[in-house]
Amino acid sequence: MKLIPTVLAYDKKEFTRLFKKITSATNDIQVDFMDGRFVDTKSITLEQAPSVKKYKKKRFEAHIMVAEPMPWAVELLRKGYTRILFHYEAMDPEDIRRGCKLIRKLGGKALLALNPSTPVKKILPHLDDVDGILFLGVVPGQNGAPYVQETPQRIKELRKHYSGEIQVDGGMTDATIHDVVAAGATRVNSGSFVSNAADPKAAISRLQAAARGE
Repeated sequence: MKLIPTVLAYDKKEFTRLFKKITSATNDIQVDFMDGRFVDTKSITLEQAPSVKKYKKKRFEAHIMVAEPMPWAVELLRKGYTRILFHYEAMDPEDIRRGCKLIRKLGGKALLALNPSTPVKKILPHLDDVDGILFLGVVPGQNGAPYVQETPQRIKELRKHYSGEIQVDGGMTDATIHDVVAAGATRVNSGSFVSNAADPKAAISRLQAAARGE
């Protein structure tokens, strides 16, 4: 299981603070982007998103909670993000397939994100198109939103059909992480549990131990 802390910020000042805090604690970072349309809240804009190419030893992924994902995906790949997580609910099936091909053509990995209210069966036709599936463990758009208790069962349901990468984002704490890993998650994002911690490295270690059942 790989743990990827998340930077979710609602303005440039907050983003700068959290980005510095998280990048100093880990080599794997997710940045969340929100357009105020797909979800109610807004993050920094695409234009404000920093290039991450200078961080040679770090790996960045972008979770784009936006109504029109592909322009964001193309620009973020250009800025050095290597994994793009975009939402099933934002595109029709053919656009999802074309979007995955475009991301891969540009050298990135394409992962399909699924809101808690979307049935797992909806994404089964896309499993050959993607490099992984992201389950949202909360309703997207807000740090610290309530955890959806059915998340491990949803992972188990997908595992019946899929041997690839399964990622979980939202509601991950030392009390919830073990169940999603036991259900089959291979990557886990953590937002507020790490970003609000006085010692982010210690919070990461605590989550990793909890994932192992320690």
